[in-house]
Parts: sequence; structure tokens; C-alpha cells
Amino acid sequence: MEDSAMTTPTCIDPTLSAYILAGGRSSRFGSDKARAVLDDLPLIQRQAAQLRDCGCLVRVVARHADTYADLGLETIGDLEPDRGPVGGVRTALTHRREGWALITSCDLLQVNPDWIDTLLTPTMHECDAIAFRDDRWQPFPGLYHTRLLERADVWTRGSLQHLLDHANTISLPAPRDPEIRQVNRPSDLPGQ
Repeated sequence: MEDSAMTTPTCIDPTLSAYILAGGRSSRFGSDKARAVLDDLPLIQRQAAQLRDCGCLVRVVARHADTYADLGLETIGDLEPDRGPVGGVRTALTHRREGWALITSCDLLQVNPDWIDTLLTPTMHECDAIAFRDDRWQPFPGLYHTRLLERADVWTRGSLQHLLDHANTISLPAPRDPEIRQVNRPSDLPGQ
């Protein structure tokens, strides 16, 4: 689906904070993949614009608080920089303090508004997380509640799969059109 064909989500909470995780080392990519250019914009800036178009307040979690200041993105320093995505999720929820956070990763080719609508549909339930799942969890994009910070058992293994398996998580079928695509290598970018 082309960006221009996307619809604006109908159920966005205007207070919903979105956090883009960008604290990884990008070792398979060879450089900071958040700064890889697609459609004349760095991936992270492109994704931030898509999230803002959906009504989200956007922040980035990175190794250092000033990492993306040159791109005009509010960036929070990762509280646990060597814990991978689990540390980034924990940092985002700690910053959020109370309520839901939409969390994505900087290597997503797009954030489709329909995905956000789908994730927001079941938030009336008392759950800790809402994520897409096929044969395994697709943690990004996903909704995570700050209640997770009180659940020490879900953080012990350092794996988002473990976290989502052991939290009170609502699983939704992974989107197929378009499907969630991540960039791990330069060849994963369209046109490469």
C-alpha cells in the first residue's frame, strides 16, 4: 500500500505517546539504519512523520539523548543501553509513567495507520500488551502498558518473545496487506 493510500486512524487517543526504538548497533546493516534514506527521508524521520500523521506524540529511545537532535526528534537516552529492545521498551514505559505507549522500531519500512487502528481496538481490556502474532510475536508496532513495569517476571530473560509470552498479552493476527517489513541490511530497502 502506498503512503498516499493510507487512511487516518479513527480511534487514536490524542494523548497516545509513540516511541521509536533506535538504540541498536545496526551491525548487520553496517551503519545507523535509522538514518538510511527512503523516499528522500531517513527511515526514523519518515516513521516519525507517519506516527504524527496518526495523531501520536513521538519520541525516540536511543543510546544517547542527543542522537537524533539534528533531525528534530525528541530523543530519550536508553536507561539500559545494552539490553536490546527489551531495555528500550522498559525505557519508553518508564518515561511514559502511566498508561499505554505505542512502541515501534526504527527499522520498520512503514507504520500503517490501519495497524494502529487494529492495535487500539481491544484496549478496553485489562491487559499488559497488545501485539501482532503469526508463528511468533511481532512486537513492533505494539501497544505496551506501564503496568508491565510492575511485572519483574516478564523482564528476566531479556527477550521480547518472553515478555509477550508471560505478560497478559492480547494477540492479533499479523497484518498481510501490507505486511510488517523490517530493514536489517541495505538490500532490504526498496530499490536496492
